[in-house]
Parts: sequence; C-alpha cells; structure tokens
Amino acid sequence: MGNAHPARFMDYHLYFHNDFDGIASGAVMLDFLKGRGDKIISFNPINYFAELQKKWPKFKFKKPFILVDFRYHPKADFWFDHHLSTFISEKWKSDFATDKAHYFGPKFKSCCGLIIFHLGKQFGYRPPHCIKELVGWADMVDSASYKSAKQAVELKEPGLRLALFLADDSYPLHQEEIIKRLISESISKIVKLPFIAKELKKLDYETKRAKKIFKDISALKDKIVFVDTTKTKTFISRYMGYFLYPKIKYFVIVMRSDGGYHISAGKNPWKKMPNKIAIGEMLGKYGGGGHKGVGGVERRTKPEILKVAEEIIEYLNKHG
Repeated sequence: MGNAHPARFMDYHLYFHNDFDGIASGAVMLDFLKGRGDKIISFNPINYFAELQKKWPKFKFKKPFILVDFRYHPKADFWFDHHLSTFISEKWKSDFATDKAHYFGPKFKSCCGLIIFHLGKQFGYRPPHCIKELVGWADMVDSASYKSAKQAVELKEPGLRLALFLADDSYPLHQEEIIKRLISESISKIVKLPFIAKELKKLDYETKRAKKIFKDISALKDKIVFVDTTKTKTFISRYMGYFLYPKIKYFVIVMRSDGGYHISAGKNPWKKMPNKIAIGEMLGKYGGGGHKGVGGVERRTKPEILKVAEEIIEYLNKHG
C-alpha cells in the first residue's frame, strides 16, 4: 500500500473518476487537505478504458497521489472507493487493509459520502455547509435514488443540473475549476457560471429532442430496453428508457467513449423485483464494474461492444 500514515504539509496529485461523484470526492479531499496545510498540485480525471484490467497495475501515476472513486491501487497514498468491482485481483483484495488513508465501503451510496464518513472518524474532519449539500446530491446521482424517472430525465434541481453538465462528454475540461469552487460555493451559484449555463441550455434542448428520437435508436428486448446512442449525436439519458417504458426491468445502452465504446447497464430503480443480479459484479467478468444496480464496461471497437451488449442482454433476460 502507499503510505499508511501520509506526512503533513505534502503536495499531492489527485486522480478522480471523471463523473459527478468522482469530482465531488475530489472536492472533499481538497477541502480536507487544505485544512491540514497540504496541497493538491494537479487534478487528473480518469475514466475506465478497454484494457484497464491489464494496464492498471503499471499505470503511471505522478507521486505522491490520491485516488478516489476508482479502482484500488496499492501505491496510492490516499484511496477511497465504494464500487464492488474495485479490486482487479484476488491478491490485491486479500492484501488490502483499512487504515486512516485507505477505505473501501461498498454500502455507501457515493464515494463522496464514504470519504466524509471516514475522514470524520479518523481525523475529526467536519465539512462546511457546501460540502454537506454536495454529498446529498452525490448520494442521489450515484445510487440513482431519484424520486422518479421523470426527475432523472428532466434534471431541474441545481445538483442534478451540475450532474447533467458533467455527464456530457462534449463539455470543456473544467474539472479543476469546479472542484475548487465546490469547497466554498453553493451548487446553485456554480450552475449559473456562463460556461455551464450555456452548455445546460443546449443539453435541455437535446433532452427534448431525445424524447422524440428515442424509439428510432432503441429496441425492446423482452425485459430490457436496448439503446444504441452511436446512431445520433444527441445526448441520451440512461434513464430515458424507464421514462418512456416504465415497465421495463433493465436498460443496456451503448455509447462512444474516449478511444472506443462504452456500455452502461442497470436495473430499473422504480420497479420492485428481487436482487438476483449484481450488475457491477457481472460486468467485472468483462473487465468492467460498478454497483449492484448499475455498471459499465468498455471495448475498442463497435463490433466488440455490440457482442458484449448481446451477451449481457441474453444473461439479464435469462436470469434477471
């Protein structure tokens, strides 16, 4: 493991999953370290990629480094995650031990909430009001604890507006600025920033368009709605299928990602059914991962990703 008891007054490199919870987790770490007199000197968003399983052990990190909301790495000086698929090998899993700077908590709705809990217990960390507000939204977004599919698709509340902005692959790389603002500003203020407000206006238009074209790029396959977003440039919410087809049990959505293609699969959170399948564990067999109810996996080519999608659909229909 990295350093079980990190030194004080250190300069760290932050690595965080490039989504709402990862950025929220980065903000918590920034606020905590700032209070100790430490600094974060580089902000490095990271996403899952096709050969992650193979390349992760030798991934080139700038050191010393913090890793949040992402796969476990034994060299991290601080590491926090809550994904069921976080350990890429049984050895890493068996060797892992919780300490002040390293914690795995799969029962937490968000990594952001996990970090606040652990730092509070180990270091007496008490977050400011804006961070407390942030964890509520991170819990909702990362665990899909929306009140309804309509709320998840329309995303009208400030925290959900920011999540919408961060979920769009076309947005400019403003992660560092957003993380720094989150430790001292309300989300309501942040989403009014010109570069965010402009993008959100475009995304609102695309949401309206997505409702119109959804049936052209989707197919109902027994218990599942399958969506191929590579057929359009319009942003498609992964919850759109549940909004338009509320009786569906699962979704499988294919989209473009950095250097390849991504599948997101999940259970309908508004439909009561037995928890027979842990989606994250199932996708771990393909080199992906996630939580009980949702997960993702990557491939380099479209034929490869469509083959995986076909196998996932077959499995969910048979066992779900």
